[in-house]
Amino acid sequence: MDGATFVRDFVRQNDPDRFFASLFAPADKRDALLALAAFDAEIASLRGKVREPMAGEIRIRWWQDRIEAEGAIASGNPIADALAATIKTHGLPKSAFATYLDARLFDLYDDGFPTRGDLEAYCGETSGIMLQLSALILDRDAATRAADACGHGGCLRTITQALRWRSDPARLRPSLPGDLLAALGLDRAQFGETGHEEASRAAIEGAQAIAREHRDAFLAAVSTLPETLRPAFIALAPAAASARQGRAPGGPLRRQWQMLKVALCGWPPR
Repeated sequence: MDGATFVRDFVRQNDPDRFFASLFAPADKRDALLALAAFDAEIASLRGKVREPMAGEIRIRWWQDRIEAEGAIASGNPIADALAATIKTHGLPKSAFATYLDARLFDLYDDGFPTRGDLEAYCGETSGIMLQLSALILDRDAATRAADACGHGGCLRTITQALRWRSDPARLRPSLPGDLLAALGLDRAQFGETGHEEASRAAIEGAQAIAREHRDAFLAAVSTLPETLRPAFIALAPAAASARQGRAPGGPLRRQWQMLKVALCGWPPR
């Protein structure tokens, strides 16, 4: 199996929304978008693959060194090699990847975000950066106008993904802002525990409200962008619908239908 096929299959299995969205990108940009998606999915999965945070940190440092390396020496990792080619071909800023990887160190620990601002900064430095890099690949000139759509879209994506775990307090707990919990009289350890059900539900509702705020801001920003950038954001369609409805995203067919409508007709009004 060649490297491009490996990357396509990896994204299809690990991030089917972004794989589907990539089908609406120009053919000559598709492999680059998939390389970014594969890299993001690989780094996001580290927590589930390592027993100790230090092992995850070592892996992240490997990626940092690989991205900073000059030359075209193959690493033996098809995702890393595809990413290196994408960075070179499209002139992507390596500093953005350094910021992304530093932010992803948070995933390895259970400390949680102290404030809403910390959560939103993390969203911008992870999902937001991936959106911005995708925009650069699609239309470098227009991408300079996409900062707001990328920032709010990154928050929408990340918070909606976290809320998938609303029935699993241990998984959701680190993603909730500490100031939101404190306002409800909860410390992080109490969230989801017996005797704190009402406050825990209110915390989830608070996180949903934050997602809706970012959804509205995202839709306002993305509606001003040219169609050349649309493929960078199509995968956010299920998250936008989920935030509006206040429930988890639907199954694969429903998600594809939501993305198809955006691909063909553009974004719905707020």
